[in-house]
Amino acid sequence: MKFSFLMKKIPLFLLISLLSYLYLLSQYKTNMPKRGKKVKEFEDYQLYNTRMSKRNKMWKDDQQPMLSNFSDDILRHILSFVDTKYAVQTCVLSKRFKNLWKTLSHLTFDNMNFSNRMNIGGGYYFRKFVLHVFSHRDQSINIDTFSLAYDYSRKDESFMNEVTNYLVLYNIEELIFRGHWVDFCLPVELIIKCPSIKSLEMNGFGSEMLPGGFCFFMGLKKLHLSGGLFPYISQNHFDPFSSCPNLKSLYLGKCFLGGSSEFSVFRISGPQLVDLGIFNLYLVGHCRIEVCTPMLTSFTLMHSLPLSFTVVDLPALRNANVQFSSPPSLYHSNKIRKAAAYDLTNMFRILCHAQTLTLSYYTIEILSNAPNKVKHKPSPFTELKKLKVKVQHGENSTKIPAYVLKYLLSASAYGASLEVEQSWLLERGHRLAATASRGCNSRARPFLAL
Repeated sequence: MKFSFLMKKIPLFLLISLLSYLYLLSQYKTNMPKRGKKVKEFEDYQLYNTRMSKRNKMWKDDQQPMLSNFSDDILRHILSFVDTKYAVQTCVLSKRFKNLWKTLSHLTFDNMNFSNRMNIGGGYYFRKFVLHVFSHRDQSINIDTFSLAYDYSRKDESFMNEVTNYLVLYNIEELIFRGHWVDFCLPVELIIKCPSIKSLEMNGFGSEMLPGGFCFFMGLKKLHLSGGLFPYISQNHFDPFSSCPNLKSLYLGKCFLGGSSEFSVFRISGPQLVDLGIFNLYLVGHCRIEVCTPMLTSFTLMHSLPLSFTVVDLPALRNANVQFSSPPSLYHSNKIRKAAAYDLTNMFRILCHAQTLTLSYYTIEILSNAPNKVKHKPSPFTELKKLKVKVQHGENSTKIPAYVLKYLLSASAYGASLEVEQSWLLERGHRLAATASRGCNSRARPFLAL
């Protein structure tokens, strides 16, 4: 009855359409997969893309990309921190970068960036690239820094001649040679014709690297020497830096002083030297080091054993860092231990004006193993304000004898503070901080958590 009524009121084609829609809807619900984790993740991903696209649109509408807002000077400064090979590759970024690398005043070349896994043809392409940069860069721009990391051999003599001939034409200020330069001899014309050189770094150099020593580097202010061989001829003393009156910073690392005869004194002189670092300096025979630097404010010595120093006055010294890497337990005899303690206490007399003193725990052990050398000697540190002891993991940092503390801190007129740090405890925020009075009667306190 009702169905016949609907047939009269509703047209047939509308009824068929409605029934078809209901059928298709039922089939869709039957075949539709259940809503699970993957479907939810897909919907979340679509929502994330929608939000990011809106954010990117707002960013494009508000301002241009940050890189385009930088001036050429800032971009050149950024490119000065990377190898010149990668600086040249930036020319494909945009038209603005096409010629930007040609105006760089800092040139850094490293042969390792041109060597493949088989190390075939790396040297050839490296030399070709260096000369390509020389020929295509803006010739009106001076070279402030030139760094060359390369393993030199005799067959590269013509290449180095082209490099030095090019550098002579510009007012270069910083010159860096890294790699293997045992057979290389720095051309005298480069030294004489470039009085503008203020910083020189040489790594892996031989005895013939500098003909005539440093006598031509009158304007040199910073000198960094590592992994090289010093020649000497004099029987009495060896003073290689006396011809550098403007030298302010000197670093000697893993250098060997050898020659045909032994000398008694290795002298480090510099009327304006303020920063001196010695790292594993190997001396032949019974040689003493004499530091004649009245303006020295910072002194760093890192070595396996104490070195023998001639006692001189360093009135301007403020920071001293003395760290030895070999534990005293490896010393073969009592005589060697006493000699090490003697050299160490003798060196402390030079550092008497230091206000901040940093020692390794092996340095403390050298003093602990020779109580007779320490107990009856007055403390040399009259101006000390802070003593810092660095400890490696596994060392017993709390066992510092009282006589060692007294020797180091008793003469201080400022009530020097003692700070002992252990590397693995520092990562967890632990630190031993103990304040020692002028009489040094206080003992080390346990580690305190910050």
